Amino acid sequence: MNIGIDARLLGEKITGITRYLINVLEYLPLYDTKNNYSLFTYKQTEFDANFYKHHIVYNSKLPRQIKEHLWLNFTLPKILDKESIDIFFTPYILVPLKKTSKKNVIVIHDVMTKACPQFFTTYYKKYMSVVVPKAIKRADEIVTVSQSAKNDIVRYYGVQPDKITVTQIWTDGKYKPLTLNHVQINQIKKKFDLPEIFILFVGALEERKNITGILKISDILKSRHIDIKIVLVGNRGFGFDRFEDEIIKRKDRVLLIDYVLEQDLPLIYNLAKIFLFPSYYEGFGLPPLEAMKCGLPVLAGKNSSLIEVVSDGGLMFESEDYDSFASSVIELLQDKKFYESMKFKALMQSEKFKPENEITKLIELFNSMN
Repeated sequence: MNIGIDARLLGEKITGITRYLINVLEYLPLYDTKNNYSLFTYKQTEFDANFYKHHIVYNSKLPRQIKEHLWLNFTLPKILDKESIDIFFTPYILVPLKKTSKKNVIVIHDVMTKACPQFFTTYYKKYMSVVVPKAIKRADEIVTVSQSAKNDIVRYYGVQPDKITVTQIWTDGKYKPLTLNHVQINQIKKKFDLPEIFILFVGALEERKNITGILKISDILKSRHIDIKIVLVGNRGFGFDRFEDEIIKRKDRVLLIDYVLEQDLPLIYNLAKIFLFPSYYEGFGLPPLEAMKCGLPVLAGKNSSLIEVVSDGGLMFESEDYDSFASSVIELLQDKKFYESMKFKALMQSEKFKPENEITKLIELFNSMN
């Protein structure tokens, strides 16, 4: 079969959706010897040109939503016909408005606007309430990234469970315990002004991630005379302006890093002491998995997909149980044996997420649609 993949997100800021797309594109050539793949991108990519046929999409300067609408509904259908594409696969939910003979496979990573509406604008919630049901109606199959997300899609959108395939996310080989020499350690610390010992958070800096809770945990640690800095790595998201001043007030013990290159992130994980992720809701929760792959003890919110991703590989609490988070930080810092046991558990749990298990599920789904 001929499968077309919407890969226009490549080249933009790295998000969870982009990482999912990159993972899929890296591993399809290793496991699929049957189907032909075309990529729709804004520019030539580094992905295997012998495996993927590239279609360069004209990137106009129109507002994003208008540009999306015009390409999806007027340009894309013509390309699909011309290239005899059988399946259109998108890592996001946008597909042509008019249902054609081509089959659509969409990825719904989460249902955040339904599960935690308090963290989003009225406009965005209304937009998603229109776009998602229409995409579901036009999709022949739906892929999602956790059993928790699948349950939520069934619950909030009334989708039949057998229409949804779960393919969990995995990390690439960069995320692993590293043996760094003094030069490498000093270089990365100097580049980001990292302290000797620190707690790490990676993710969008937005209300849903409970950044305010992280600041409260920092306050508790200070009140208990624990001198350790928390490093926040991520792009500024919805609601950042509501807690930005609070971060600034704590600049002696909270460091904000807006942007990190992909190749630097595994180094920062390896230099961190503890990973803190008290998020309220996740469709999957890739940063905790990356942390566990690097052998970093993880403290996470006990909810949504985090329960299946972190599981016994970390310590989990209700997202607003800040005392328990702080107490666990202290225990990890002061009890070497406990710390080493949590590192081991993190590595063992992370081994459950293997690309060969998940990419084959996606390929099998494609093949079943023949």
